[in-house]
Amino acid sequence: MAYKVFLVDDDRYVRKGLINLIDWEGCGFEVCAEADNGEDAFEHIERHNPDLVITDIKMPVLDGLELIKQTVESKKSAPNFIIITGYSDFTYAQRAVKYNVQDFLLKPVNKQELETTLKTIARKQAKKLQFDQNRESILATTVLNDLISGQLENDDERIDTNVLMNIHNSIGMSYIIIEINNICININKTRNMISSIIHGKQQCPTLFREHDNQKIGVLIRSEDIEHTYQDIYHFSEELKEQLTIQLRTNVMIYVGKIVKKPIDIKESYDTAIKSLQFKYLESIEKPIVYGRTKNPFVNYIELEQTLYQSLMEQIEENQIDKIKYTTDSMFKQFQEKAFAKDAVRTSINRVVHEVIKILQSMDGDEEKCRSLHKMLNFDNQPHTLDAIKEIFLEFILEAAAQINQLNLHCVTVNIRRIKKYIDTHYNEELTLKNLANRFFINPAYMGQLFRKTYGVYLKDYLLQVRINEAKKKLRQTDLRIYEIAEDVGFTNSNYFITQFEKITGYTPTQYRKSVIGKKLEMETK
Repeated sequence: MAYKVFLVDDDRYVRKGLINLIDWEGCGFEVCAEADNGEDAFEHIERHNPDLVITDIKMPVLDGLELIKQTVESKKSAPNFIIITGYSDFTYAQRAVKYNVQDFLLKPVNKQELETTLKTIARKQAKKLQFDQNRESILATTVLNDLISGQLENDDERIDTNVLMNIHNSIGMSYIIIEINNICININKTRNMISSIIHGKQQCPTLFREHDNQKIGVLIRSEDIEHTYQDIYHFSEELKEQLTIQLRTNVMIYVGKIVKKPIDIKESYDTAIKSLQFKYLESIEKPIVYGRTKNPFVNYIELEQTLYQSLMEQIEENQIDKIKYTTDSMFKQFQEKAFAKDAVRTSINRVVHEVIKILQSMDGDEEKCRSLHKMLNFDNQPHTLDAIKEIFLEFILEAAAQINQLNLHCVTVNIRRIKKYIDTHYNEELTLKNLANRFFINPAYMGQLFRKTYGVYLKDYLLQVRINEAKKKLRQTDLRIYEIAEDVGFTNSNYFITQFEKITGYTPTQYRKSVIGKKLEMETK
């Protein structure tokens, strides 16, 4: 970037001589204009704001020192000044120092001396510019955060915001979130990359906002991109493509609603956040734009219980092919039922935590699963759904293999598996004999071991589980008594009623009425 220098001298040959004598580009400057009197020079400075003014002292209309004085007093940020003069009067030098003139050089100008001064000014100017940009960036980021959090309310604050963020005349703004998947990145380098794509070689500030998990928020103005791209949506497509090429990984972009007023930036931010939840439902080839998604909404639901139970049983039994099949079904369900991104995370974590609990209960070591830490941190290092599926499958297959090894050396594990099987299949026809056949254990030995492990006969435990489930259905549903009996595994409703009363002290009907009575009593208090 070359700084603008303005030459002021009533002698045309002096000005042309300076232009030809000095290596302006090598010193970081370019001559932007000339003037032969102080009055014209003052008007030019007011309009064009040069970075440096090189002026003579003795000039018609308005002399050099008066030009400097008026400029310094009228401008909040005055340019740098160098005086070049044929007068060596010390009084001039003193007055020049008063106005913070950078140098006072006598004619004829010494090329090396002036170029040294120019390079010094260029360095100072670069530092000042960087300082001002950093300060403005910090202030603008603070303002953006205040807008998003809703802390800016009155008109005066909005006016300051407009000026500070240079968005007072914007024809459209959108908050976008850039998510880098599958790799770790250097945030500062990636920000510079994004700024370069937006502004090219121009030194223009880009307004970023911090997000977690390698996400970068950016406020995009239509004016910043319209010279290259049609609109914010086309720009987002190009930004995604260029970042994908430069970073050599998948990049997701979430585009918030386009707004026109600074006070509405919060709405754009909120809609960009909502767009994140569509990550696993939309094509990874295009940005996800709020209001333009294939699915109109996402669902915050849980994985089907039967699918979850099947997967856990297959993991415990190390049924590799079935594990792969059920995992495929699980991830298909995420898409078919429009799971929100957070709902996907919850479902996956539920399986992972249960597997870890099983390993720990068997005195296994989950740390032996090499993929454990990658699995536990999958949401901190954003991945595509296919990448998450690979990590998930790797982990549960490792865990299933370890559980299988532990099963070979621990008979009591089978009893624990039997208990868990009863907990989830209580509504089926379960007998000591068919359970023993399923788990390849002698029925008598199994019964003894179950009572020794849990302090209750297997038959009594099954009855208790069924009665507890029946109580839950009596509380939570309007099903008839015989329907509940069938649902929890009783083939005879009279036997169900007898056993229910024996264990609880109430008939099913009495129990239901007592629950309803307590609810009404609570509501009337």
